[in-house]
Amino acid sequence: MTYKKLIGTSIVATVAVVLFSGAPVNVWAADLNELQKQQQELQQQKANIDESIQEKEHEVSVLESRQVSAAAELEALVKSITETNAKLQKQQQEVAVTNGEVTKLKGEIKELQNNIQERFDLLKDRARAIQVNGNSQAYVNVILASDNFSDFIDRATMVTTLVSADKDIMAEQKKDENKLSSKQKETETKLASLKQLATEIALSKNNLESQKSQKDELILAIAAEKDLTQQQKNDLLSKQGVLSANEQRVAGNIQAEKDRQAALELAAARKASAERAAKEEAAKAAAVKASSKTITRTETPAEHPAETVSIPSVSSGSSTGMFIKPAAGILTSGFSDRINPVTGQHESHKGQDIAAGGTIPVYAAAGGTVVFSGFGAPGSGYGGYGYVVEIDHGNGYQTLYGHMRAGSLQVVAGQSVAQGQGIGIMGSTGQSTGQHLHFEIHKNGVPVNPAPYI
Repeated sequence: MTYKKLIGTSIVATVAVVLFSGAPVNVWAADLNELQKQQQELQQQKANIDESIQEKEHEVSVLESRQVSAAAELEALVKSITETNAKLQKQQQEVAVTNGEVTKLKGEIKELQNNIQERFDLLKDRARAIQVNGNSQAYVNVILASDNFSDFIDRATMVTTLVSADKDIMAEQKKDENKLSSKQKETETKLASLKQLATEIALSKNNLESQKSQKDELILAIAAEKDLTQQQKNDLLSKQGVLSANEQRVAGNIQAEKDRQAALELAAARKASAERAAKEEAAKAAAVKASSKTITRTETPAEHPAETVSIPSVSSGSSTGMFIKPAAGILTSGFSDRINPVTGQHESHKGQDIAAGGTIPVYAAAGGTVVFSGFGAPGSGYGGYGYVVEIDHGNGYQTLYGHMRAGSLQVVAGQSVAQGQGIGIMGSTGQSTGQHLHFEIHKNGVPVNPAPYI
């Protein structure tokens, strides 16, 4: 049973009690039938109130269960937020360490680049010298210019060393170039991975904190509803006490009236019996006087018993192209005055409602910067919108996306988004009667009709 249904039931029960006990009870009515009718009405009212009290007790029990469940869910969310914060802190530390490693790698890369440049310059100088002296023939001339065999050996050894040194330089050059490429790729990979992980953790934290705001509001609503229901139950118990007291008074009056009527009937029976006895005595005296010789049989009152007295028993029972449509679906409500389907009040509908079934992505209607992404708690400026995102597009334009699915938000405040980038999933959170997206466009802080813009 929803919050509004419970409140509705409580109001109906309260009104019913007023109807039951609103008419004053004349507990001193003398007519027995009227007293019995009042007694039956009081008993029916008490039965109705007993049923209402049982309903209130059930409602309180349901609310207590929901309160416990919501508190457990809130505790789990707080735990998740704590764990996410710890992950985010650890990730920030890893980013700091990695940035240090990146700085070190940049130094190593700079050193490798210097070494590569120096070797390259050296090889150019050697190549130039060989070209000036006749290419590779210069090495042969060095050997042939020797004075003797010993000098020849020394010169040959020197040439071999020079040729070997050139090969070593080229080999080192190739090795450092490969090492440079590897370190550059390693640095880029690490930074990209850390950036992606940090973004995912920030999104998770934002969704968890939004769900926590929603649970906080739910717990407050349940507590208020429980207090109201308990008060209504107490009012019913109070009215039940009044009805019980009235019922006792009426029952006492009924019994007094029965006793009074029984006494009257008994007195009337005795009077009738006495009158019959007097008539019989008079007749007997007249008969004796008329004929003293005639033996008459005097009837005794016992031979003509008095009439039976019956005591009744008591019965019980777009033309501008600035924005794109933010979600697939049909337009169910436009920018106009209407009756709010939730509150029933007349209002100015400041945007468009786009409805569709299933899992429907919501996209940024234009590029910009996220101003708010979370649950619209009362007093936040976004109350009633449920899970909501607002984006500033510059030039005085902002867009708002309301009633999105819990836990589906894919952006955080301060983040830059591109037109068509996913920001969440269509839902029915906040003041909503069914799954849809509430979409608004503001120009210089004033809501405008989105139709001409998309």
